[in-house]
Formats: sequence, structure tokens, C-alpha cells
Amino acid sequence: MNIEHKKTALDDDSVLYQKRDDSLGKKDLSDLNGRQKIGYFKDYYLKAVIVAIIAAAVLASLIYTIFFRHQVTVLSVALMNDVWMERSDDFSQTLRDYYGLTDKNEYIQVDYYNTDDYAAQMKFVTLAGAGEIDVMLSSEDTYLQYAKLGYFEDLSQVLPADVYANWKDRMIETQQEETDDYGKVIQTWPAAPYGIDISGNKRYEEYGGTDTRVILSIMGNTKDNMDHIVMFLKFLEGEQ
Repeated sequence: MNIEHKKTALDDDSVLYQKRDDSLGKKDLSDLNGRQKIGYFKDYYLKAVIVAIIAAAVLASLIYTIFFRHQVTVLSVALMNDVWMERSDDFSQTLRDYYGLTDKNEYIQVDYYNTDDYAAQMKFVTLAGAGEIDVMLSSEDTYLQYAKLGYFEDLSQVLPADVYANWKDRMIETQQEETDDYGKVIQTWPAAPYGIDISGNKRYEEYGGTDTRVILSIMGNTKDNMDHIVMFLKFLEGEQ
């Protein structure tokens, strides 16, 4: 059979050969009514706008604090999701006394983040990325989630030998993981102690800390503040 001149079932300009374009043109967008335009904005732009606003607000606050208010955060503690304190303000004041802080521009931050809330999650990620959070207290599930993503310091590498020895029996090891765009694990690193189980710690419970299992982790990018973090662990040590 001679197929050189055989006709195809569809012409070259058939709609099946045309490149698909799901976007709305200017004319199409102008034809939408007000409610439809709002819906289009929410579907395609709202999340990006929220992320940009939150990031800009957090960074603006940091710049203002550093260059204009001269505020110094001596220690920043993040309470995550199921882990919280009823008397976190009292806890902060006790830490101020323990650290001997008298300057009103020196702060102990004890903040709660519920990462089910998108804005709170973005604030946490932005501050963590900027090295503005020193310590995280979380449930085991949250600890494992962030440890696998590489958020924490290897405690065996950053803690003084005596402090590490005092907490060694409470160390929680896990592995960092790298995944592809589909969530498949493509690489893992050797297990390391990224967390300390402080469940039942009297200092923590004294200020209304939750009675769930609580894991303490040291955030990455905080090595310059390690002396203050070590002081925090020593504050907890006497009440293990």
C-alpha cells in the first residue's frame, strides 16, 4: 500500500493540534462580573499575595527592631501546635531573672505557633529561616516532620560535653531526608540526635505546659546564640 499520500483523519489546523491555553486573556477577564473576578483572584493570586505580605511584614519588623529599636532577643522559644504553656509570660519573666536581664530592650521570647493556620506557619518558616528562633518545643510528630526537613542542629555537635552528657539518655535520634517533587525519599542521612525528650520536666510543667510528650530541638542558624541556648538547657537540667 502506498502511504506517502495517505490523508490523515484530521487537518493540521484541527483543534487537537492547537496548543491549549487555560489562562484568561484581558478581554475574557474584562467580561467577568465582580464576583467572578474575586473568585479568579482567590484561585490564582491570593495565596501568593498572602505569602508576600507575611514575609514582608516579618522582615520589616526585624529591620525595624535591629536598626531603630535596638532590641536584642536573648532567647527565642517556639511552642508548636499541641505544645503550649498557660503561663508563658510568667515563664519568660522567670527566664529574664535567671539570665539576669535588666535592660528593657533585652527580650526573652516565648511564642506559640499553630501551623494549621497558614499565616502562623509562614511567620514561623520566615523567622526560622532568618535564624530568629533558637529553640522549638513540639510534639514528637512535629519534631519528626521538621527534623527530616533539616531544620535542627545535631546536638552531639553543638552542645558542650557536660551538657550533652546530662541529657544523653533523653536524646531522640532521627534521619534527615531529601525527597523529590512527588514526595518520594531519594536520599537519607545517618541518624543523629536532633531532639531531647523533656516530658515531665518540672520547670516546663510548673508554668502550665501540656502533659503530652514534648521534644526540645535547637534550630539551625542559631550557633551565634548557643551560649544562651545552653543556659536554657541548664535552667531545665535541675528539674529533669
